[in-house]
Parts: sequence; C-alpha cells; structure tokens
Amino acid sequence: MRRLLNRRIEWYRMPFLLSILNLLSLQRDLRRSNLHGGVDPAVTAPDHGDADVRTMRTADGSYNDLANPAMGMKGTRFGRNVPLKYAYGEQTDTLLQPNPRVVSNELLARRTFLPVPHLNLLTAAWLQFMTHDWFSHGDNDPARPIDVPLPPGDSWEGGPTNRPGHMSVHATLSDPQRSDGDDGMPATYRNHVTHWWDASQVYGSTEARIVQMRSDPDGTLLPDGLLYLDGDGLLALDDREGVERAGFNESWWLGLSVMTTLFVHEHNAIARHLRIDHPAASGDWIFGKARLINAALMAKIHAVEWTPAILDTPTLRAGMRGNWWGLLGEAYEKAHGRHGLGERITGIPASGQDHHGVPFSITEEFVAVYRMHSLLPDELAFRRLADDRIIEHRSLSQSVGKHTREIYAQASFADVVYSFATMHVGAQRLNNFPNELRRLTLQGASPHVLDLAAIDILRDRERGVPRYCEMRRQLRMSVPQTFDELAGGDKQAAKKLAAVYQTVEEVDLLVGCLAEPLPPGFGFSDTAFRIFVLMATRRLKSDRFFTDDFNEDVYTPEGLRWIRDNSFAAVITRHLPELRHKVGRVRNAFAPWPHD
Repeated sequence: MRRLLNRRIEWYRMPFLLSILNLLSLQRDLRRSNLHGGVDPAVTAPDHGDADVRTMRTADGSYNDLANPAMGMKGTRFGRNVPLKYAYGEQTDTLLQPNPRVVSNELLARRTFLPVPHLNLLTAAWLQFMTHDWFSHGDNDPARPIDVPLPPGDSWEGGPTNRPGHMSVHATLSDPQRSDGDDGMPATYRNHVTHWWDASQVYGSTEARIVQMRSDPDGTLLPDGLLYLDGDGLLALDDREGVERAGFNESWWLGLSVMTTLFVHEHNAIARHLRIDHPAASGDWIFGKARLINAALMAKIHAVEWTPAILDTPTLRAGMRGNWWGLLGEAYEKAHGRHGLGERITGIPASGQDHHGVPFSITEEFVAVYRMHSLLPDELAFRRLADDRIIEHRSLSQSVGKHTREIYAQASFADVVYSFATMHVGAQRLNNFPNELRRLTLQGASPHVLDLAAIDILRDRERGVPRYCEMRRQLRMSVPQTFDELAGGDKQAAKKLAAVYQTVEEVDLLVGCLAEPLPPGFGFSDTAFRIFVLMATRRLKSDRFFTDDFNEDVYTPEGLRWIRDNSFAAVITRHLPELRHKVGRVRNAFAPWPHD
C-alpha cells in the first residue's frame, strides 16, 4: 500500500500524520530488505581478564552483544545495505568511466559558495566528529595505486608519487582475513575503529590510546577517571606532526579540535560529578561510567538536535524526537522516567535490543551517503566574541593538520566556537564542493596532494557501492529515465550531467544525490535519507547500552539524569559560560547565532 501511494505522492508532501505513518512503514521495509553481510567468522573477541565487560564499554567495542562478543568491534567488516550480488567493486573497464577527475572538475568543483542559511558551521564539525566515531577504512595501500588520467589541459600537480599525466590514488587496503568461504564474493573491508556509537573518536579504540587520553604528557595516569587537558583547557599535542591528541585524529582540522575539546571537558565534568556521589569508587570505574554517559549524551544530541537541524521539517523533527522519547515524549520521561514500554511508546533507549536478523555493523553505503564535504566553506572567518570584529580570515587548508592550533594564538577557545556558530555551511548541491579539499596537502614522510572530490567518486566505485539509479532500485525508489528527470527539471544541471555521463545509469551515487531536488527543509537528498532512516535507528537499537542496559544499574541514577537534562547548548554553556547570551537566543544550537 505504501509503495502504491508513494508512486502518486512523495512521502514528504503528505499531511503530517500520514507522512509519519509512511516513514514508519518505510523503516520496517528497509529493515527487512536492506541489511546484509555482518557475519565475520575470522574475528574473535579477546579475553579482557578481570575487566567488567557487562556494565562497561570495552576499548575495542567487543562484548557489546554478549552472545556474539566480536560483533561491531574494531577490525570487523563493514556490512552492506544492498544484496551482495550488487556489491561487487567496479573493475578497470568501468572504474574510471567517466574519469573521476572530470567529474570533480565539471560537476563538483565550487564555482561560488552556496550557503545553507539555517545551519551554522558547528553542523559540519559535528558530523565529522560523529563519523570519526563510526568508521574508518584506515590507511590506504601504497602498493596498489589507481592511476587516474588527467583530462586535456588539466594543470594538476600532485607530487612525486604521481605518474606523469596522471593523478595517483592509493587503493583501499584489502581485507587480510579473507577465507575460502569468501571465494567469488564481493571484496570486503574492515573498520579500523569500533562500529558502535561509543565516543571512540574521543577515547580511542584501543586500551593503549585510552591510557594516553587519561595520562599527562609525562605518561602519569590522571586520578578520578579524568582525561588530560593542558593549562589552557586544550588537548595535548600528539607526537604526530603537532596534531592534537584524540581517540581518532586522522583528517584532523579545527572543527574536530573544537568538538573533541568540548567533550573532553564534558567527560571531566561528568567524572567530577560522579566522584561526589561515589567517593569510594576507583578511577577506572569513574572513567567507564563517565564514558558511557558522555557517549549517550552525544547520541541524544545527534538524534534530537543535529538531525532536526539538517532535516528541518515538522515530520522529521517529530520522527527523530520520537526515536529518542517515543509517542509519550520528553515531558513524560522527565516526569515519570523510562519504563521500557517499547521504541514506539517511550523511545529506543531502554527498549529491547534488536539486530533485525543481521549482526550489527556500519555499512559501506552508510559511509557513502555521509560524504558531505560540500558542507565546508573554503575560507573561515574568525571573530572576537566581545565585539564581533574579524580577527583573521584563514583558508580551510590553513586550518587542518599541524595548522589546527595556530588560531588559538590569536583567538580564545570561546572566540573560535562563536566564529563557527556564526558561519554558514555549504549546500549539498552540484558545483559546491570546496576547492580547498580538491587540492588538499596531506602531511607525512612524503607529503602529497589529493583531490578529495575525485577520491569520493572513486571510493564508491572501488568498494562496490551501486551507482545512483541502481541504488534507488535497491531502495525501491523510482528511477529517473533522463538527466532532466534526475535534476527535477533543472535544464542547466541536466546539461552538465549529460556532458560528463553517457547515460543516466552511469551517474555516480554522490553526483545523483547532489543533483536530485531536495525535499523542503532537507540538508541532503531523499536518496541518502533512506540509508539514514534505516541506520540512524539501527545504531541505537542494536546497542545494548542504549537498549537492554540503558538503566540505573549500568549508568547510575546520576548518569541517566545527566543524559536526560542536558543538550548541546548546555555542554557549550557549562564550559564556556560567556557564550550563554548567544546560544540562548537560538532554538537549536546548530542554527546561526546572533552577531549582536
């Protein structure tokens, strides 16, 4: 019935109640048909000795599911949202068709910055902060370069690792744990961080990294479960080229520095609060509980603040809040607590864990639809909180890697947060990909330049993510027959697409998502939203620390109150009270803050 109805009218154009019911039906359909893979017999969970794996998260993500302890742990495979027969990586005959560099130059390269008026730059920083928690394919394989021919007249100079006339991209590192049972099956790749929503981007996915985060620069473990901050309240510097220390600090830039610093402060505030109520507890116990609480608060912020900001419609605001609080709503939880009445009644937290028939993992398609680099501007404007005057303009490339901390010599941490909150993100549209990322210099033993837009296209093809039309088929959506139909009647966009692709079937997933018309209020495409609406709830529903064990025994009564009563604005004002008069004047902390 839903599919017949959707052929006549899109779900987001329906009356409010009907659109909510349609989304619930859509979610059930996706859970039945678009969860694949996940079985990983090559990996077993380690023995954690005397560690409490029942009521604490482990460093590597093991023992989240006590019946399948290796599920979702670091080093396990990515799953899929399409049947495996559609997940084969493209080979040499199609891998470079059309040329990813041409796609980058003609369809992705920013012409003029197209902003989103209702979103601030904290939105983009938050998104990458979350994705660093969820997935990483790790270092690429320098022994397997993919040589992309440069189109005529292209002036690309990528450094000594490139063949003359080519842009060389290292292939994704192959799965080293393939077995005989994998013969004839699509290539698999492994997650180098935990799959769970466990704040591993702050804490790390190994015990060694966690110890580093809990230790001062001399290697002395801090008391009371605290994480290290220097005398200025900033992160320690890692040995790696002056990049700040974090649980995961690859692709580091100022936005990640802001978010990680805020939530290290938040961890320490939670730990100090727990110490008051539990004076006899060990530092390890305090640390473990503070991590649980901090991670759950991040998940709540993402569900009820970030998502309704970037998907700004009445239906999605109600739907995402319903994921966390259910039909009874936030006021009911504050008045009566949670009673585990099921995800529809009181929300997913404290409901029963459910993997929907497939072991939990982050999927390659989920990674693909979260390629949202167009959110970033090419230039950042830093302002003084006291008078809103410009301190400095810095290009994006001057705010990444070893350059990240440079702005703090001129601006306070509060100035930097305020500056992010008064800048806009870029729209997810064609020709709005930041050019700074199309010539991004990676530091290291042999610095080299990357075109991240071309690489985004190449990665989806290489990893077997279906192209746009096939992905829509697999999601049981209508499939455009022409470029004009894909672009929703935008003749200029259709002409650009036709100049690069021979047929509409060739269009890459990222390009199609940037070209299709956006539903009103949406910050990204309806196609990407289908993967989102499936995986956003799955990350909560599969995690026992958000379901069966979301209770006072595991989190403590103080911990559940902390999660219940706090928000992104509360985190900001707790650690930067001078920003209260700014963030307190917006409905959502991810909306642009006032300049006056």
